[in-house]
Parts: sequence; C-alpha cells; structure tokens
Amino acid sequence: MPLPDDAQLREDFAATSESVQDDAERLVAIENEKQGLDPSDPRVDTLSVEAELLAGRIQRESRIERELANEIGSDETLGRKN
Repeated sequence: MPLPDDAQLREDFAATSESVQDDAERLVAIENEKQGLDPSDPRVDTLSVEAELLAGRIQRESRIERELANEIGSDETLGRKN
C-alpha cells in the first residue's frame, strides 16, 4: 500500500484540526449551559456525559494531529515533499 503524499497528510491534518476546534467549541457550549443549571438538575448529568465523550474525542484527535504533524515534518526533513 503506498504511503500518503504530503498533500494528503496536510489535508488530513487540516481536517483533524477543524474537528478538534468544532469539538472544543461544543465542549465550551456545554460547560456554559451547565453553569446556568442548578447542580441537582438531571440535565447536568447528561451534559457531563456528553462533555466527557467530547473530551475523550478531543484527546484522540489531538494525538492523531500530532502524529500527522510529525509525519509531515519527517517527510520534509528527509526531502520527500510531494
């Protein structure tokens, strides 16, 4: 299987970065919504679960983003710009 070229890696990096930003914005919105609720409101639990899932996804996406950046950087270091 051929290795992805630099353009594909950069496209994947940009898409991953956009996804992280979208998830982070949603996470902020959830936290803002929770601040307006009484702690005993059952929606706090539901929103907290969603926040936890988003935080996990952000962590995974950030790891992928770092791996893509490292791959792009190593390709450039080795002179393999495509």
